[in-house]
Amino acid sequence: MFSIDILGNPSQNSVRYENVLSVKDIAYGEHELNKGDLYYIPEILNDGKKHPIIVYYHGGAFLAGDKKYRVSVCEYYAKEGYFVFCANYRMPPEVNYKTLMSDCVDALNYTQTLAEEYSIDLDSVVLTGDSAGGYIASYLAAMKYNDVLYGIVESNRISVELKGLMLMCGIYDLEVLMKGTSLMGVIPTTARTLLDFDFKDDFSNFHECPIHEYVSPAAFVNEKWCSSFICWADDDIVCQGQGEPMAEKLKAVVPLFDFYHVDGITNNHCFHLMPKNKYAQECMQKSLDFLAKLFAKESATA
Repeated sequence: MFSIDILGNPSQNSVRYENVLSVKDIAYGEHELNKGDLYYIPEILNDGKKHPIIVYYHGGAFLAGDKKYRVSVCEYYAKEGYFVFCANYRMPPEVNYKTLMSDCVDALNYTQTLAEEYSIDLDSVVLTGDSAGGYIASYLAAMKYNDVLYGIVESNRISVELKGLMLMCGIYDLEVLMKGTSLMGVIPTTARTLLDFDFKDDFSNFHECPIHEYVSPAAFVNEKWCSSFICWADDDIVCQGQGEPMAEKLKAVVPLFDFYHVDGITNNHCFHLMPKNKYAQECMQKSLDFLAKLFAKESATA
């Protein structure tokens, strides 16, 4: 949630990495929020090879958040030789769910434009995000592999192939989420704003929402999905009942699968964003190991 960014920002961005360059506020669309930051190390610009790109979507309860809170985590991946494109996007109440997701599709497709200037391998695109951003990354995968969802979102089609997913403390089943704690009314309020539907506080009318069948990416996991890494906190006070069930679905169908989870109330929602935390370090290393395996048999192309 966005409060994690506001309260945790000093810690989340407390570790910076040398030799990582960034290009800020690259416009992928016409709106002022349709911008992303590109991170990379200079060595990969002129080595005669093309390199994977990680597209990152920040969390923030679908209502807030900003790419500026994800500098450390983006640099973390960039220092390993990956391009990282961290995108902002429009959010409710200014826009609806469809516009939010359409922006995220456009940010993903913009990697094709970036590849015209940078040595990006468009056969090696990885999606990632945390919290609401984890939802976005998984929903984009659901769209890529389930044509029916384009009719729901009414967006451009995803025009790049997906090599992998890294889902970090995300939301994947909205009905399960809504039946959990309301977080003092935050979740009902967010759901009403996001989906533009008057949900009851107990969500007893969830199935009356016109698009209720189409808003949970976990319902659309199939054998077409790409390789995936997923992490979660067992005692997550925000995304209850999300990580492990999604992990089981992914494990059953994707070519390469790995995961990390941690218990204890002190290791909670988006624990992986605290770079000085022992479990965050283990989790992030596990995600790097996943990426290494994902690209181990891939030869870079000139």
